[in-house]
Amino acid sequence: MDELSTERTPLAIAAEINRIKQETGKTMLTNALEIGKRLKEAKDLLPHGEWGKWLVESVSYSQRTANKLMQLYKEYGDKLFAAGAGEGRSNSPVLANLTYYQALLLLGIPEDEREEFILEHDVKNMTSGELDRALKEQKQTTPEKEPAQVTPLPNNPGEIKIEYQTVKKTAKPISRPKTVASQAFSTKYEEKCTACRQTIADAFQELLEALCQLARLDPAVQEKCSEDARELAGNMVERLKEWPPVPRTNMTTVETYATHERW
Repeated sequence: MDELSTERTPLAIAAEINRIKQETGKTMLTNALEIGKRLKEAKDLLPHGEWGKWLVESVSYSQRTANKLMQLYKEYGDKLFAAGAGEGRSNSPVLANLTYYQALLLLGIPEDEREEFILEHDVKNMTSGELDRALKEQKQTTPEKEPAQVTPLPNNPGEIKIEYQTVKKTAKPISRPKTVASQAFSTKYEEKCTACRQTIADAFQELLEALCQLARLDPAVQEKCSEDARELAGNMVERLKEWPPVPRTNMTTVETYATHERW
């Protein structure tokens, strides 16, 4: 009987994991705010022009990462760090349960709309992907629609003509009715695209920092690396113009194919 009462189930284990993930995300946000606070302090103390060098040599941060951490502190620090509050630090119960990634995503909406958005969408129980989609929908509905252009009717009704516009079809994948499975795949690959864009942006920032160091140490090598990077970037831009995109490889034994042919 005791064994049955203490039996663990996948549902119970999932609940424990999600709770740990939530607490980990909150801890990450707290630590990020603490770091952002100290980065701002250091930046104010450093001489002009020394900030980027200090970041790389002292704390191994890019300026992009440092700016992100300082922005988090600027936007959330006062509300989440109550003076002398210790563990119960939050001045804002609405923001108290945010994780690091949720806080980052919410920087995309104005501060005066943030708490209202959190309450309306139950952000605490949303995944990062769900929150990202909700924010995109919010941005799409915010702009006012331009008034429709109305063509005045001719004075003589007999002059009214109906014109049909011929639409030229372009070579795009066939649109199929969405199912639960296809929607799940769509969500999966949308999140993957977002993650890949972020990875590319971070890698590009690191590339720029490496080129700056090379310019100081060996200008000839720096010029060669810059040329290689420009060639790669140009190829990437050209590849994105193609539809459907075709993965390529320098391995002659590997056959490539359009991505839409895989389904």
